Amino acid sequence: MEDMGGMRHHLMCPISLQPMQDPVTAPTGITYDRRAIERWLAAGHATCPVTGQPLALADLTPNHTLRRLIQSWPPHSTPPPPPGDNKPVDDVAKALLSTSSRPPVDVLREAADVASQSDVARRNMVDAGVLQRVLRLAVSCAKATSQDDMPIIEACLDLARALAVSGEELRQLRAADNNHVHDIVDAVTDVLGALEPGSGPGDAARASAVRLLDAVTESCGAQVLERLRPELFRAVTAVVRDRVFVSPGATRSALRALLHACPVGRNRALVVEAGAAHEAIELLLDAPPSSAGAGGGRRATELAMALLAELCACADGRAAVAAHPAGVAVVARRLLRVSAAADACAVRVLTAVGGRAASPEVLREMARVGAVGKLCCVLQADCDGAVKEAARAVLRLHSGVWSGSPCVSGYLLSRYL
Repeated sequence: MEDMGGMRHHLMCPISLQPMQDPVTAPTGITYDRRAIERWLAAGHATCPVTGQPLALADLTPNHTLRRLIQSWPPHSTPPPPPGDNKPVDDVAKALLSTSSRPPVDVLREAADVASQSDVARRNMVDAGVLQRVLRLAVSCAKATSQDDMPIIEACLDLARALAVSGEELRQLRAADNNHVHDIVDAVTDVLGALEPGSGPGDAARASAVRLLDAVTESCGAQVLERLRPELFRAVTAVVRDRVFVSPGATRSALRALLHACPVGRNRALVVEAGAAHEAIELLLDAPPSSAGAGGGRRATELAMALLAELCACADGRAAVAAHPAGVAVVARRLLRVSAAADACAVRVLTAVGGRAASPEVLREMARVGAVGKLCCVLQADCDGAVKEAARAVLRLHSGVWSGSPCVSGYLLSRYL
């Protein structure tokens, strides 16, 4: 079992922290999932996220060996059903087409199991329009707001997630009718908006909905992401806010969905307006003092820090971090205590908040809560060169202000600048 766990680790993308589907290798030797690294580069980055060395889209090389390994994993997976054995697909299609009754929960769950085990059955369900139908059913049940409907909502969303519509399949849906993909996202938005937190089964349905949204936003293109509704960002941010009611995995899915949407159009401003910066800071405050090696806790901390770094690319995001009473302090406290990925994001946040437009109050706050001292520590630590250079630039920019502060060591500033 230890060998299997180690193998799974090598199949995970360092950016999305999810199993890779289309692995590509950078000249640095690091392998990423194509969707994740393309989003990273499209967001304006020009370096390898792990090593910090220069990286361009043309430098990526498909890793065919690893892709074949991923397609054959796990080694003892259940073989697909023989041709023509589409009983779960037929049962779901008939049940959904029936106007006299809703499909039984066990039929939906059986179909989800089959879709997870057989790509042939999964594609048959997608081609039959099962995804759109189960989402419409989930929306109608969610708007009824009956506790008795929660199991069927959760089953519908689990089946929709098991269908795992790929980017190519989404493109085919858009080619057939561009509204199909928008309908999928709108349906998930309606489900999330209709479910109340703290209702037990409703929380499980919210978790299923946000996990589905994570998968869809990762796969869909900019044309879909730029049309996301403000209600969606409010609903996803509410999942982060209500993290005590949902699983840690659902919280991470909510953070990833926001990250997927941020680089496109006005989404950064809409995510800030939904209160996501505030909730990401609150999540960092609630995390253990040191999340290094803490599995899901560490990943949630990394995702929250990455979200803050993305939001600080706009003025509203920087203002939201600076306005939170513990915003600058908690980012500084997490710096050098979680992981290299979290460190890079934390330095991005501090250098953005403390940039050329920083007010005197913000600069004094950075000195008072130890952010300046932590940036000096980055120069001494075994950090990536690009991260050190970013820290050095902001320290040099405001050295005249910070060198006179009783909260900052003048020796450190003079030594490293």
